Amino acid sequence: MNTTMQTNRRLTPGMLVVSRADGEPGRIVRVCTFRRNGVDAWSYLVDTADGREIWEVGELFVPAQA
Repeated sequence: MNTTMQTNRRLTPGMLVVSRADGEPGRIVRVCTFRRNGVDAWSYLVDTADGREIWEVGELFVPAQA
């Protein structure tokens, strides 16, 4: 399994994330759906410039902090 995807399963509210599809930035609001273990996220509710969207774990990444 991809280590990045495993890391993305436990992001916290307020974290900056970027869409892999179009490079759109957003901030995590909360976990939208959990995996069957009840701990790891399957998807997140994300605040973007266009409003709130649901992004799956594999559709986003956390940018490197400068």
